[in-house]
Amino acid sequence: MGVISANCLAIYYDSTDTQTKAKVLAPYSTTSAAAAAATQDYPSVFVVDEDATSGENNVFIGYGAINATTDTFTSTTLTLVGAATSSTLDLSNSIEDVARDGDGGTLQESIQEWSLTADGLIQDSDDAGVSLMDMARNKYYAVVKFSIDKNGSTDDYYGQALLETVTLSGGVDEIATYSVSMTGIDSLFKA
Repeated sequence: MGVISANCLAIYYDSTDTQTKAKVLAPYSTTSAAAAAATQDYPSVFVVDEDATSGENNVFIGYGAINATTDTFTSTTLTLVGAATSSTLDLSNSIEDVARDGDGGTLQESIQEWSLTADGLIQDSDDAGVSLMDMARNKYYAVVKFSIDKNGSTDDYYGQALLETVTLSGGVDEIATYSVSMTGIDSLFKA
């Protein structure tokens, strides 16, 4: 049995339109296909697809902006706010009864919720503390990337989240640290 190495979480923000929730466009196998089908401009968009061979839903294709007039997708450069020294990703599916099926049974629907917590170090060459505090104060949406390394192969998960809490701490001549908790918005996408 192999050992799975520690997870890795990076927190980013889109400095061009961070207070607006990104639109999710699906199912498109390429960013070009999403741009060609768009009937309006999107300053921030997640393009996602479905994998017909594996049945995987919410496959991450790209993040960026779409200009519907020119049918172009432009990848957005995200600003790294912080990398975590420890992190936790929680994903849960809650089942709700939505209707009767006519045969005495009940139709259910699954609602997915996810959240993240992370801790990290604040370095004087990196403003993780300031950026995280400003993101929380301004109610910015964060783009998060959670990576899991298994036997040298990495699976990446992307999503959009809002910061619920930010804690900055440190003493004189000590390393300052941060802690954040975030609630996921929409689905969690797998690259």
